[in-house]
Amino acid sequence: MRWFSGGTRGRTAIAAGAVGLALWAAPAAAQTPTSALGLGVPVSPIDARAAALGGTGIGFETGSVSARNPADIGLYGQPVLGITYAPEGVTVKGDDGEADTGRSRVAVLRGAIPFDEWAAGVAFASELDQDWQVSFADTLFIEEGTFPFTEQRSQDGGVSSVNFTLARRLGPLSLGAEYAVITGRLQQTYRRDFEPDVDDPERVLGSTSGITDWEYGGRRVRFGAAARLTNRIHVGADMSLQSALTAERDTIGGEGLTRKFDMPTAFEFGASARVSDRLLLTGAGGWAGWSGAEGGSDDFVASNVVWAGVGAELTGIRLLGVSMPLRFGVRRTDLPFHPRGRDQLSESAVTMGLGVRVAEEQARVDVALEIGSRGDLAGSGVEEGFQRLSITLALFQN
Repeated sequence: MRWFSGGTRGRTAIAAGAVGLALWAAPAAAQTPTSALGLGVPVSPIDARAAALGGTGIGFETGSVSARNPADIGLYGQPVLGITYAPEGVTVKGDDGEADTGRSRVAVLRGAIPFDEWAAGVAFASELDQDWQVSFADTLFIEEGTFPFTEQRSQDGGVSSVNFTLARRLGPLSLGAEYAVITGRLQQTYRRDFEPDVDDPERVLGSTSGITDWEYGGRRVRFGAAARLTNRIHVGADMSLQSALTAERDTIGGEGLTRKFDMPTAFEFGASARVSDRLLLTGAGGWAGWSGAEGGSDDFVASNVVWAGVGAELTGIRLLGVSMPLRFGVRRTDLPFHPRGRDQLSESAVTMGLGVRVAEEQARVDVALEIGSRGDLAGSGVEEGFQRLSITLALFQN
């Protein structure tokens, strides 16, 4: 890492840089967002309808523009293109108070074209979110003096996937396979600005700063099935197998580094039941074996993940003269990365949303709101509250 110093006392500047490097490697837990742990926070590649229905996105009767089950595109009756944008507000809670931040992402962009009994599609999906920024003030006490300072640390980037899917419809059954290229980039930045020595204003330290870039690469295959058991009950399931994720560090003025993280095998399943013409119930869950993804780190632990969600959709409701299905749900998921010696983090949320068809029924707009929390300050050392808005525009959706 490259350190810039312009102070009049070189030995003091070097000492300050060394302290800064140590702090960068192990930031204080109370000031650390969950996206700073390990490889970050996994992002569910789901559309707004699925987000409003308890984060499900699998086992729907007409498929989904979420990027979970590759067999879903075999249920499309016409070409489909959908994009989901998901801004999020986050409140990071610590022993010294709270700090507000936020992030936004394209959660999933999916398109598919059916032909005969086949369908082919491509999707871009967010996988891991590593965005965060923190600013704070403190004081450095060293032999040469006492120096108050302000510090800013940030990470910008994450891991995404490009997915190529092929599905075949066999009567009430759809089978799908998917090949994904995992890719991503992360930039870490650090800057510390010192005030003059408390006892001697003529004694000053120069600022220290640094930039580190990481490049990610990997592969994944996924297999899925979706079936219509009756006219009112639909089910779906998928399994993912993933290669190790390679992370290559390019540090300005320093040596490179390559690390490998064993990525999880994952299983997901879901079902929906149309209880009446106006009520749809849906539920989904899954397991992912994240425990091998520590990558030799001494700072964090990776643990397996279990998630589940349920939701209900009410149709036939008109608002302002327009038919809008109303959706509600709840969900809970473990998070894979947590500080060593602390409890595993979990995320829970209540969900809600609605949808409307536009452009002479050829397009659909869905909106979802999730309100929830991550972690627990007493048990896991990290705690956040969040509100996420998901907006999906789907063209020619069934």
